Parts: sequence; C-alpha cells; structure tokens
Amino acid sequence: MSYNNAKIDFQVRVARWLARRSVKTWLRLGDWLGSLFYWLPNRRKKVAATNISLCFPELKGEEGRQLLRQNLQATGRGVMAMMAALWARETVVAQHFKVTGLKHLRDALEGGQGCLLLSCHTTSIEWGIRGLNHHLKAAGLPIGHMMARQHNNKRLEGHLEQARLGFVDKLIDKKDIRSLLKSIQSGHPVYYAPDQNFSYQVNFADFFGQPAATTAGTYKLVQRGVLVVPWFCIQTAPDQWQVDILPPATDWSGLDEQQTANRLNALFESQIRRHPEQYLWVHRRFKNQPGGRPNPYL
Repeated sequence: MSYNNAKIDFQVRVARWLARRSVKTWLRLGDWLGSLFYWLPNRRKKVAATNISLCFPELKGEEGRQLLRQNLQATGRGVMAMMAALWARETVVAQHFKVTGLKHLRDALEGGQGCLLLSCHTTSIEWGIRGLNHHLKAAGLPIGHMMARQHNNKRLEGHLEQARLGFVDKLIDKKDIRSLLKSIQSGHPVYYAPDQNFSYQVNFADFFGQPAATTAGTYKLVQRGVLVVPWFCIQTAPDQWQVDILPPATDWSGLDEQQTANRLNALFESQIRRHPEQYLWVHRRFKNQPGGRPNPYL
C-alpha cells in the first residue's frame, strides 16, 4: 500500500471515529474548526468574504465581518455534519431531525413516478439527505438516490461511495442524466443541487444581484416531464435540524430556459436569505462571468 493511500485510510478512520461521538461533541469540534477558518488566513475565507460583500453590500464593517464569522462557524459545523452523514449511527440520526411538508413528497410519489428533490448547498445538506432518507424509510416511501460529483482521489472516493450507499442506495454522477431518469422512472426521488458555478451549458441568471452561471440541466429535466420538489435543510438549534419540503414546482414546465434559471436562483435566494450564515459561501459561485466581466476572486 502506498503512503498516500495509507494516509487517506487513517484519516477516514479518524473521521469515522469522530462521527460516532455524541452530536454535541462533534458540533464543538465543528465550532473550533470554524474558528480556525476565521482566524487563520486561507483561500476559503477570502472567497466567503468576497461572496458576502457582493451579495450583501448593505452590510458594512462589523456587520459584514459578523456574517463572515457566523458563516465560517457554520461551515466548520458543516464539515463535521458531513462526517456524521457518512458514518453516524442510525439511532443518532432519528433523534435530531424534524421534517415538515412530507405530504408534498408523498403526493408527488403517489403515482409510482419519482421526482427531482431540488436544493442548494446549505452547510448541512448531506446531513439533511441522511435525515430525510431516514424519515422516508420510516414512512414507507422510496428513499432518495443522490447525484454527486466524484472525488478526484479514487481512494477517498471509494470510502465516500461505500459510506453514502449506506443511506442512499444509489449514487449518480452529476453528468449521468440517463441514470437519473432511470431512478425517477423506477419511483425514486433524486437529490439534486444545481446551485454551484458551471462552465458549460449555462444561462447567466441573477443571484443576489450578481450574474451567476446557472446550469441549463434543470430546464431540460423539467421539459422531459420530471417533477421538481424543492427541499431545504437548516440547523434550528444547537443539536437540531429541520428539513422543509415545499410544494412541487408544477408551473415550471411553461418556462423557457432563461426563465427557469431565473426562477431557480430566485427560489434559492429566498431560502438562503432566511439563514444566510448557513449557505456554502466558501464556493466560488461567481467565478465564470458574462461578457468579459472580471473573475471577482482574482
């Protein structure tokens, strides 16, 4: 075994051990990690600060720094929540989630056809997937399959895939539309989060007053007859999370490609504004810009 593979295996063992501590323990570790993100110079802090200044220009001085500090704290907790999603015991998951709007999803799946479970990257999105699938299974509903980008490191990807298959049954590569449609046709909802920067097949749509490269994939899926059911996961208390399932977006089928991108980003923005500290601002959302506009992260 190579040194790099041995190092990854060791890191995964440590992460698994941490994920199986009490929720309060790994949340404290997440807060500590978030403090490091804030106080130590690093690229992700710079990206988050740029995003917050672009999206919340009304927050000046200490107000902007406060949101940045809260966001990096939430990001640290999100790192630990992702570990918990991968390796926490199922009994722990059951104790820390409240789900609202389950009837919307039950009705959407009633005819035997699946749907697109649409969300954006809140800091606890993968933990939310684990929690929602637990509730779907308890309710006797088909559990969601998951679209995910494969990690470049194949050794780490192997560990991630093995862990995720413990709670989603099926993983779908982000470009594998055929498998996505097959899952939906078999009656399963599919988790789909298209809010990150894209460099191909995009429309530029307003997001917090900024042009954001937005995938045309959502429009194409809607035109194929796929039903979109939005859902979002937020942390509501020190050791509690809430999954909100919204009514299906039944009126999107009449929109054109640009209108769909606009509607998509407007939906995400409305949800993010409720808890702006819990969005993944460390992602370079505005990297690709239209008409020769400069990359704001350079």
